[in-house]
Amino acid sequence: MARKIRQPAARTQGKTTRARRVLLMVATRKGAWLYHGDAARKTWRADGPHFLGHVISQVVLDPRDGRTLLAAAKTGHLGPTVFRSTDLGRNWKEAARPPAFAKAAEGEKGRSVDHTFWLTPAHANEPNVWYAGTSPQGLFRSED
Repeated sequence: MARKIRQPAARTQGKTTRARRVLLMVATRKGAWLYHGDAARKTWRADGPHFLGHVISQVVLDPRDGRTLLAAAKTGHLGPTVFRSTDLGRNWKEAARPPAFAKAAEGEKGRSVDHTFWLTPAHANEPNVWYAGTSPQGLFRSED
């Protein structure tokens, strides 16, 4: 999915113009890659791999700030989790509490998240809220 990223306004002979870059986010079973392109999409710079060897279901750019990325990952040693970058992928931090079902009562069969396949930011008036869809079926809301 390609998204346009806003850059600070540039001055050209007394006029103020907005330079636009394009970010293409690629999620694969072997990691994630970010491709940074110019507005004309003629020149690209590859950035990655991120999370090499882990299954990445989705990478999402937050349109509310244009620099925060979330990645839904299924790692061998951590299990299903979500990573967040606030600097367009230069640094990543794992979620303190990734999507998980409540613990089942004793004697009952519980459910566990196999993977997160869908991430989306909430409305602009909720700047720190994200939603995650999981398999088996679950919808989780995060405020951090």
